[in-house]
Amino acid sequence: MIGAMNKNSSLAALGEYAANVARSKDADEAFRYAEQVAGELIGHRLFTIMQFNPGTMEVRRCYSSDGKHYPTGGRKGKKDTQWGRHVLEHGRHFIGHDAADIRANFADYEVIESLGLGSVLNMPIRNLGQTIGTMNLLHKAGYYQSGHVDMATIIVSALAGVLVTMNLGD
Repeated sequence: MIGAMNKNSSLAALGEYAANVARSKDADEAFRYAEQVAGELIGHRLFTIMQFNPGTMEVRRCYSSDGKHYPTGGRKGKKDTQWGRHVLEHGRHFIGHDAADIRANFADYEVIESLGLGSVLNMPIRNLGQTIGTMNLLHKAGYYQSGHVDMATIIVSALAGVLVTMNLGD
């Protein structure tokens, strides 16, 4: 019975989240809802959203829970990287379990480590079969597991329309 209660409360939280994103006045508001529900249902210490430009293989940060260390507007080139091929080109999630995974995939690993972060869950945000961005959750080492992916997949599904709408203004 406890499992059913948790399932029902998670479903209710996701339903409320989807409704809030749908009626958000702007992208920042929608991303704040995503940050909140991801924190409640998955957990994170750092939350960011990146837009993806497939022409340049570059991502641009459009939302961050830590504007001091990871301000919006920051860009990262992902051309010819294993992570870029895996997440951006092939549209697959990535879980980095520890500092070795972080160091192998992220040039800013020193900042990540200085914040006490040791694991990452990167979720592609996709629309019509194409990756248009990523949702990135970071936490202590060993935190993220494959069991978090289903919940994260539902959360990112509500963000595709937000990123598409943002791109219409470019």
